[in-house]
Amino acid sequence: MLGAQASSPASYDKVDVVYKGRQGSLRSQYFIMKLAFSTLGCPNWELGQIVETAGRLGYDGVELRAVAGSLDLLGRPEFMSSNLSTTRSQFEDRNLEVCCVDTSCAFHSPDQSERSAQVDLALKHAELAAELGAPLIRIFPDKIQPGATRNETRDYIVESLRLLADRLPGEVDVALETHGDFARTETTTEIMRLVNHPRVRLIWDVANSLAAGDSIEDAGEAVEPFLSHIHLRDARPVSTSEHWLPVLAGDGNVSFAEALMTIERLNYDGYVSFEWEKYWHPEIEEPEVALPDFINAIRKLQSDTTKSSCVNQ
Repeated sequence: MLGAQASSPASYDKVDVVYKGRQGSLRSQYFIMKLAFSTLGCPNWELGQIVETAGRLGYDGVELRAVAGSLDLLGRPEFMSSNLSTTRSQFEDRNLEVCCVDTSCAFHSPDQSERSAQVDLALKHAELAAELGAPLIRIFPDKIQPGATRNETRDYIVESLRLLADRLPGEVDVALETHGDFARTETTTEIMRLVNHPRVRLIWDVANSLAAGDSIEDAGEAVEPFLSHIHLRDARPVSTSEHWLPVLAGDGNVSFAEALMTIERLNYDGYVSFEWEKYWHPEIEEPEVALPDFINAIRKLQSDTTKSSCVNQ
């Protein structure tokens, strides 16, 4: 595994990581990559442990999904209005950003009242994001419901995104993830073009789009005009599920090297967030293993690329 070959995370100071070009070529400017992790990967941790670990390992941001065993961020005391100032200070004191607030909202229901309720719930998460200084909320497309067609479901999603976008706080955008029956990038980018709203962006989940049949290079090219956030993890197919199982870096079918080269070519300046799906897969490695493994794997790839670049000058 790549992560196993890297130095202990305690040996790293917090620095911006850089990736110099591809295949040994040097660029005149460095590509600055901001790294985060989703708290889906440490679902039982309290906020204090999340923030301490992110700062110690050298992550730049945190993507909020689960805290203390709960996906209900709006119900957590840390995010009640009376505690938000203290919570925000916890991140600021570690020089960390909340890069995204994740929701479970999906706009696939044929029932208009249910879609309206999901829009209202997403708006509440956007208000929380604004209080935390986060620029994005995540929503799902998601699954074509019984009795509905793909195009009907697509249109439900488009309508709901427009309604939500027009109500968002000024500093927060909504981002649609490549997920569910719309994990393939051609389907999510179709939604983006139909919505045609500057406040509606896209989250490229690399493993999801690969599992749906994309290649990394083609997916990157497709998402570029709409891209605001990236989920990255290694994963491999399993016979019992349509979803790929998360694995440590180098053990699966998601090439981090190819992903980094593709991201660099996009001139992308947002976050690359490690989404270790521990909440959904309790059998996979603990966050104490997975979080340093990811950042060490990325650093080793970048270090190797930099050394190769210098040799080939």
